[in-house]
Amino acid sequence: MSYTTALVRFNSGEISGLMGGRIDTEEYKAACSVLKNFIPSVQGPVSRRGGTRFVAAVKHCDKKTRLFAFQFSATQSYLLEFGDKYVRVFHHRQPVVDADGNPVEIQVPYAAEDLDDLYFSQSGDVVYIAHPSFPLRTLTRLSQTDWVSAEVALTDGPYLPVHTGDVTLQPSGTTGNVTISASADVFAATDVGRHVRIMHPNNPNVQWGAAEITAFSSARKVSAKVFADLPFLNTAASKSWRLGVFGGAVGYPSVVTFFEQRLVLGKGNGIYGSKTGQYDQFSPTAPDGSVTAQYGYGYELSSDQINDVCWLSSGRVLGVGTLGADFTLETTGGEGTIPMTVKAQRHSTYGSERVAPVKAGGTTLFVQRYGRKLRAFIYDSATDGYVARDLTTLAPHMTFGGIKEMALQQEPVPVVWCVLKNGSLAGLTYEAAESVKAWHSHDLAGGSVESAATLPAQNGGYDELYLLVRREINGETKRYIEVMESGIDEDAADTTECFYVDCGLSYHGEKVAQVGGLDHLEGQTVAVLADGAVQTEKVVENGKISLDAPASVVHAGLPFTSVLQTMPLAGVGGGDISEGATKRVSGVLLRLYKTLGFSIGTADGVERQGFRRLNTPTDVPPALFSGDRKVLFSASWGRSSSVRIEQDQPLPLTVSGIFPVVSTNRI
Repeated sequence: MSYTTALVRFNSGEISGLMGGRIDTEEYKAACSVLKNFIPSVQGPVSRRGGTRFVAAVKHCDKKTRLFAFQFSATQSYLLEFGDKYVRVFHHRQPVVDADGNPVEIQVPYAAEDLDDLYFSQSGDVVYIAHPSFPLRTLTRLSQTDWVSAEVALTDGPYLPVHTGDVTLQPSGTTGNVTISASADVFAATDVGRHVRIMHPNNPNVQWGAAEITAFSSARKVSAKVFADLPFLNTAASKSWRLGVFGGAVGYPSVVTFFEQRLVLGKGNGIYGSKTGQYDQFSPTAPDGSVTAQYGYGYELSSDQINDVCWLSSGRVLGVGTLGADFTLETTGGEGTIPMTVKAQRHSTYGSERVAPVKAGGTTLFVQRYGRKLRAFIYDSATDGYVARDLTTLAPHMTFGGIKEMALQQEPVPVVWCVLKNGSLAGLTYEAAESVKAWHSHDLAGGSVESAATLPAQNGGYDELYLLVRREINGETKRYIEVMESGIDEDAADTTECFYVDCGLSYHGEKVAQVGGLDHLEGQTVAVLADGAVQTEKVVENGKISLDAPASVVHAGLPFTSVLQTMPLAGVGGGDISEGATKRVSGVLLRLYKTLGFSIGTADGVERQGFRRLNTPTDVPPALFSGDRKVLFSASWGRSSSVRIEQDQPLPLTVSGIFPVVSTNRI
């Protein structure tokens, strides 16, 4: 007998073969066994991803590079290229140049091998950059062509807890440049720049003075400059003193964020907040030792083991991820003269990877330790606490390479893009309110993805995904900045402006028989869409290709294939047919939207389908198709049946529904 079954949504994405027997779940009914170079929507249909457009080669193609999205507003946003001790700036896909036409370039101390450990947080025109081996820095935009980077001159802290032993520190003076002598070995040569606080009795109170170490003489003597508003009371030796948390010998903050109008830094298992509204001031008390809400704070997270902080995320509370657990930190009190209290609570022991989280709505998405799981850190009203839900339960294979970086694209489809350590790119269509968690994989035509960032498009209508892609071109390693296009515009009436090639470029102008400007793809075989029609693939020679026929709109780039393969068909015949029955797909009705061209069949092979009608003029491409398309093919009999759809031409494909006709033999 023959039956028709319906597959009308694909917003469970690609799921693991381990789910092959879970035909009882709602997720199975909306899932695929393969979903490559397709993006499932929240509503259910799945569309072929757009191609990537070549933007520029990085300064040093042979060295690691990283991208960062600098977003001041929807209209003032920049892509920053962090390379080997430099930063370059791009604005709306174009490099920012100075008056002489040279790329604007900012010098920074980070070598190529340091880039993976950079952690960013932006406030207005200033980006704070943390790295465990370098002092905290800022990158400030003064104008589009004027950017400066500098170390952050922190004042008075943050500090380690007050010393409790018998070792004393003694300043030689109360103001200006002094020497500080210790009664035991306290200092190191790398302590230059570190802060020191010393307390002296001052009946009926005390007085704290503070200074910055400026030179090292020995383990028991350093030179220092006293902070102007924190003079020492006298030159007596004191057992009550504090050394700064940051310094060359002990390291620098590894994470940074903003929370409750404070700059918050993380180092080791410590969290340190600045004074309210004063990002460079970390004074823990007033000079007389009194504390009110405005002062900075330091808090060491308590757990079964000492774990370094991996990420910080601001919200109603401060989310904190460490190597061994995740916490929330919140402050209470602080009204009037009441000192502020810092409260931290541990919620799970999953642990985190050193990857900056992304914020999707009110949810913080973070990478679990070892990089293989993505978790949603969210408030749970049932338990009145925070939970960390696994978003890779159905598709653990999608992140086997380990996530190294993430970027959130909110429009037109909410996707969390994950750059994997093996160079692969995975996407997660995520909409918590609709319970949509759909994974999909992407192969950038032989390229290896190393970094990703999202920025608003120039017209402000959607977010653009920028990728740093490593490619082998003519035997040489190249690193290119590319931006993923939407593929087809929402209001497109034909395929003229469709862009479904990777690392590609476009030509617009008078009809020509040859197009150039493809030097970045020298020696590569490229796909060509000319005036909306597919031409034969070409090899780039001297940066040029010759067309089969002259055209005025040409898109050329590396070809890629999109693949959708359904899960084994289940519930055939209303569930009356045994899963062990032999089956054969004898035909399919496809519900398509703005589509032109595809191949269909099974995992054993697919056949290309034509869209040109007899009455279609031969000198124009076929029109975009929306509606139902019936396909007849004969698959072999077997215990398991599925449908496979491919598109390897530079043309659009959106699938809204698949209705297979299945013949069965009962057992």
